[in-house]
Amino acid sequence: MKNIDWNANVAAQFLVLAMLTIIWPAGLWAQAPVSGPQTGNGPASVDTQEYTIGPGDVLSISIPEAQEFGGKVRVSDAGQIDIAGLGTPIQAEGQTPPQLARLIHQALVDAKQLRDPKVTVYVEEFHGRRITVLGAVSKPAVYSMERRTTVLDALSMAGGALPGAGNTVTVVRGAASAEATGTPVGSVQIIDMSRLVRGDDTAANVDVRNGDVISVSAAQVVYVVGAVTKPGGFVMSNPSAGISVVQALAMAEGFTNVAATNRGMIIRQSTSDAGRQEIPVDISHMMEGKVADVLLAPNDILYIPESGARKTVKALMEIAMSAANGVAIYGVGYRAAGIN
Repeated sequence: MKNIDWNANVAAQFLVLAMLTIIWPAGLWAQAPVSGPQTGNGPASVDTQEYTIGPGDVLSISIPEAQEFGGKVRVSDAGQIDIAGLGTPIQAEGQTPPQLARLIHQALVDAKQLRDPKVTVYVEEFHGRRITVLGAVSKPAVYSMERRTTVLDALSMAGGALPGAGNTVTVVRGAASAEATGTPVGSVQIIDMSRLVRGDDTAANVDVRNGDVISVSAAQVVYVVGAVTKPGGFVMSNPSAGISVVQALAMAEGFTNVAATNRGMIIRQSTSDAGRQEIPVDISHMMEGKVADVLLAPNDILYIPESGARKTVKALMEIAMSAANGVAIYGVGYRAAGIN
């Protein structure tokens, strides 16, 4: 009979222990001393948790049981922060917010200031990771990164590519990218932007990191102005192949009925007035095959005067350049739409 009672008691004890294990608050078994990172707008996303603190960042440190040890601090140029009650600064640069919270927790315990503080760190202002976006974008500037950032993210931060942007995005790698990718500092990656924004090459939408410089090239354009149906600037989709005079005229949808096709002029621009060239072209003979077609160089202006308008070469050149300054650029609109 005693054995039966003893067995019943043991069974009852195991049952009670099992029930306590199920319902006992997890915090009483193991209290976590450190909270995860937060942003000023609430709990952080995965991207913010990956953020590594850098010089200039403004941090908010919360220690509810001892508020005098917390507060708002700015990370020094040396990457450190000072905490009340600690004799030496804490290295914040390179730490994620939860990592820094754990360091602060341990430092306060080691200094015998607090027994088991709950520490929360979140980033109020992001200044530690910066990229530079230059070239044919709406707002070239230096931008702070709050989270993982790709090439398209960077271009969006800069307001997107301008209508006159070219096909090339160049990324010059800083020290952070060199460390992450195993490439030398200053190495260059060239990306075809048209393929990128169309989604033809998603792998080209690479991450950019602290210290990287992203530059959007200007489009290489030729101008067709004067007595043509659609005067404008036309992008050279393949600059290495070039655009000929006849091809450029086709882009401009041909002549008007008052065009003097035998008195065309190519104005080849230069950085100096002395270097500028005026090249006469007889387009009517070109189209008849009597003379060879001529390749246009980037920024060339092809001007077709009106018949009966007898002017000097200098006057024609000034008219052509004035007209080219006010025309629309064709062939690049998809870039601005694709990035904004």
